Amino acid sequence: MNLFQEYEKQQSWRGWDQYLQFIPVSQSDTVIDLGCSVGDVSRLFSLRVKDVLGIDISQKFIDFCESNKSSNETFICTDFLNLDSLPVKSVNGIWSSFSLSYLRNPLEFLISANSLMDQGGWIALLDVSCFISGNLEKNSKYYERVRRFELESYKTDIYDFNFGAKIQDLLQSAGFEIEHVDNDVTDPELNFSGAAPEKIIECWAARLSRMQRLKEELGAEYAGFCHELLSNLGSEQHEKQGNVKFVVAKKSN
Repeated sequence: MNLFQEYEKQQSWRGWDQYLQFIPVSQSDTVIDLGCSVGDVSRLFSLRVKDVLGIDISQKFIDFCESNKSSNETFICTDFLNLDSLPVKSVNGIWSSFSLSYLRNPLEFLISANSLMDQGGWIALLDVSCFISGNLEKNSKYYERVRRFELESYKTDIYDFNFGAKIQDLLQSAGFEIEHVDNDVTDPELNFSGAAPEKIIECWAARLSRMQRLKEELGAEYAGFCHELLSNLGSEQHEKQGNVKFVVAKKSN
């Protein structure tokens, strides 16, 4: 299973509509979808707003979105560090799911986003918080080491495994006012209780095969860790631990 196939599978597990009901969307909005992936969220917004601009660093994703877009959707292959260079006259809304955790300086980016946005504009962020250790049993011999790895991951400037826990503070520091918070979003792949179906466990196995830095951290114990994590995901005793966070905020007047 390649990364593109994983992303396509994951879309059906996200339940995007559950988030949109908390966003103050207007039919006159121009919305930016940061890290649009295969475009599912962009399409949902296109049914509710005037224009949608989806951006992603993967040309493969952008090509896919372009081949399926509606008349009010535009897609661009770029990173999202230079929002002011995007071809939009005004921005009323910004959506990002599992994307800002890759930024080296997310606060700087959010300050830039705030300055670009119209007064009263909104931003909605969905991201993970220690979702690897959060899907282990807390008495696991790997739990503390994996959680420490996640908490310190931001220092690598590659990915912050605990970004979700920082969203509220970052948005407030960037000048936004918090409108809605869910610190324990139910997600059938990342934050759930009970046994996961086999198709989700397969996606987890593919994800674990790519985690080179965690593999280096655990060394010879990595195979045992993967076996334990996948077994816990398939257990009826598995319990969610607040691994997914969702925050909606508005630009202060």
